Amino acid sequence: MSTLPAVRDRVAAVDLPVLNHPDVVRWRAATLEDAPAITRAQKAMDAVDHPDWTTPLEDVVDELSSSHVDLASDTILALGADGDVVAWGLTDLSPGRATRVQVYLTGGVVPAFRGRGLGRVLLAWQLARGQQLLATCPEQLPAWLQVSLDERNTTGLALAERAGLTVRRWFTSMDRDLAAPVQDVPVPDGVAIVAYSADRAEDARVARNDSFRDHWGSQPSQPERWQQFVGGTYFRPDLSQLAVDGEGRILGFALCTVTPEDFEVQGYTSSYIGVLGVVREARGRGIAPAILQAVLRATAGAGLERVVLDVDTASPTGALGLYERSGFVASSRSTTVAIDL
Repeated sequence: MSTLPAVRDRVAAVDLPVLNHPDVVRWRAATLEDAPAITRAQKAMDAVDHPDWTTPLEDVVDELSSSHVDLASDTILALGADGDVVAWGLTDLSPGRATRVQVYLTGGVVPAFRGRGLGRVLLAWQLARGQQLLATCPEQLPAWLQVSLDERNTTGLALAERAGLTVRRWFTSMDRDLAAPVQDVPVPDGVAIVAYSADRAEDARVARNDSFRDHWGSQPSQPERWQQFVGGTYFRPDLSQLAVDGEGRILGFALCTVTPEDFEVQGYTSSYIGVLGVVREARGRGIAPAILQAVLRATAGAGLERVVLDVDTASPTGALGLYERSGFVASSRSTTVAIDL
């Protein structure tokens, strides 16, 4: 049992700073109706910070409509003279809390308004709101505020580090060109690789949570967010694969999305493996390579040119080596920066 005091006994709620900046005509909380305007602002940031992928409207809607997010308290918009969103922020206390209480800070400043101190104002507000959220948590667990940033977003990284957040982990983006042949990989005895079907959604979530229990920073996926993923517009059950035993139990999985609006900025068509894992009792049997092979072939069969994924660079599961052996090559990196409280 943890000897840590409860998070709410360690973290004091602080007053939110006064929001003031000469470029901002109005500050206010977001509403769901703001999702298109936020998406436009986010896409402007994407084009500079990670120009090979973009944020779809659906992702913004999912974030804003999550039941654990209080839009009136957890979001902030900065509106310019023309009424457009010039900066936005979401402070999200994750409902999954098995080994750590985590608050995710997302958003940013559109490139045309950077370099004027607006990012500092926004981040200070988010950090204070994050402390307020942590001050409500009874769990006796470590806690932190975290931001995920592409390494190409050098101004964002510098801003976060000046605010006291430090680099905790690196993640590598990789892609596999399907013009090269897919290696034959044997399927282990007693295992079948089958396409995902909607009736296995909850079983897949349970398998995901088991397989990711020992992954750095991972917390259990909750039913609502899981359904947003597997029920989303871009989810591709025909490309997603399950490894099952003779009784139909899920031993491993690779779940994929396809986001056509990424194709132009990437310069190729692709699927994206959002999660790939093997339940802990079934590891070491060659299930992961067999699932990955099935995804590669299904994606090629769908007429797409590459498979893309992100991997924890320091993962002890050997995932990086698995992908390299399967023909994936690194394209960029991102990092998680955090501050412990």
